[in-house]
Amino acid sequence: MCPNIDTSSQFIAFYKKKGDYLVELSQNHFMNKEYKKCLELLSQAYAMYEKGGAKELAEQTKKRFTEIKEKYFKKKE
Repeated sequence: MCPNIDTSSQFIAFYKKKGDYLVELSQNHFMNKEYKKCLELLSQAYAMYEKGGAKELAEQTKKRFTEIKEKYFKKKE
């Protein structure tokens, strides 16, 4: 591997694409009422967006994660 080759832009594109895929997959699990798996996938998507520098998408994903968690995983007191 040549040290002069810069592949950072390819990694950034990969992280965003992977994040998009995970969000789409989480939506499928959400529609099937598999909320725990949905949250796991959204968490992974958030990490991918963060690595790829897509801050706005990361925040949207985090917001969706929080909404689902609060609605379907309320603490019983």
